[in-house]
Amino acid sequence: MAKNTALKRFVWGVSLFVAVFVNFPIIVLNLPRLSKPIVQLDIVLQVVISFIYALVFIRWIYQATKRNDSLTKQWVGAILMLIVYCVVLTLANTFIIGLPLKTASTVVTRGGLMAMITYFFSRFMTETEKKNEILVENEQLKHENLLVQLTSLKNQLNPHFLFNSLNTLSWLINEDKAKSQLYLQKLSQVLRYSLSMQEQSLVSLKEELALVESYIFLLQMRFGENLNVSKKVKTLEGFQIPPLSLQLLIENAIKHNIISTANPLEVSIELQLDDKTILVRNSLNIKANSAGTGIGLANLNQRFKLLTNREIEIKQNDTSFWVVLPLIA
Repeated sequence: MAKNTALKRFVWGVSLFVAVFVNFPIIVLNLPRLSKPIVQLDIVLQVVISFIYALVFIRWIYQATKRNDSLTKQWVGAILMLIVYCVVLTLANTFIIGLPLKTASTVVTRGGLMAMITYFFSRFMTETEKKNEILVENEQLKHENLLVQLTSLKNQLNPHFLFNSLNTLSWLINEDKAKSQLYLQKLSQVLRYSLSMQEQSLVSLKEELALVESYIFLLQMRFGENLNVSKKVKTLEGFQIPPLSLQLLIENAIKHNIISTANPLEVSIELQLDDKTILVRNSLNIKANSAGTGIGLANLNQRFKLLTNREIEIKQNDTSFWVVLPLIA
């Protein structure tokens, strides 16, 4: 509605400008006699009839172009409107103002000039509108494509997490039934979080770290003191992150490294306020034949690219492996 109102006002403004522009010489020539009522009526008559002609012409050409009418049909309509304008204004000049019929030539000249200006303006307006519609459609398609990609990536992460959790639960049931009940309780909390976040692209850092707390509890029931996770997070407010990002990195560290009394796994999570990132580092003691496909980190990186326009940073040395995740403030 607002767009249509703005377009109407714009067309009215252009029509008035064109009407004044083509009649400007007449207005200037009549300035010395402007005090006379007949002169005032003459100027008003020229501008009003020209304004109506320009307004009708623009609207007709605009609609004809949108309907994809042929150029022949458009030009025939334009010529008919020009004839009507010339006849009406000539008759008004003759019978109302009292001008001789020979002034009809100036009316035809003004009408032709207005027809050219308003025709090209109408075509320009239509082409601009089409380009804007194409841009809007492209943005909508781009947005829908991003959502499809994001949903696909999230669906690849969640089954991986569930599979490993069920394996852990299966192991605990055989080892300690009491612990398995507590584990199942915590697992349900984690899964509830995972399901509730399924429709969300971003969650607060506070929510994500709450998941990490529950997830670490589950892991430490299995690994005990062989797994040590430390957190250096001074503030939780004002930051967002794609859900299950931190959990994936911890899971990745466990998957690829030896965890034993002789070789405990050290994991640290550190918020870096200066560049608004969170760093997840783990000690490195790679399992034999544990080279992965890299799909998990690649998918995580793609999620961050889609949501933050920034990529994750992956580094490694002889003793540590770490990933830096950009946060959204």
